[in-house]
Amino acid sequence: MNTSLTTLRRLTTVALGAGAVAIGALAMGAPANADTFQHSCETNPGAYAAGAVKGVFSTQRSGLDLEQICKVYDANGKHLGTMYSPIYGFFKPVRQIPTAPVLSNR
Repeated sequence: MNTSLTTLRRLTTVALGAGAVAIGALAMGAPANADTFQHSCETNPGAYAAGAVKGVFSTQRSGLDLEQICKVYDANGKHLGTMYSPIYGFFKPVRQIPTAPVLSNR
């Protein structure tokens, strides 16, 4: 009876440990993969600077690139830092297709 109780405890510990690892992986992996820079900036500013409680997201054009900007602030409104995430080639130039003259068989 004592052996089966020890075995049951080990299995329970392994199952709980595996479950905790799986939940931890989901909690840490999914947002990192599925999250956008804007969403992360606004909902989790503490990831960008220690003590940050507010993240302000903005964008600006820089040539053909789009600069995503995240400014983070503490509870007193002190600016703690600015992070940039460029999207290179976001504004692709529109290429004009030259019109060829219509050739006639006459």
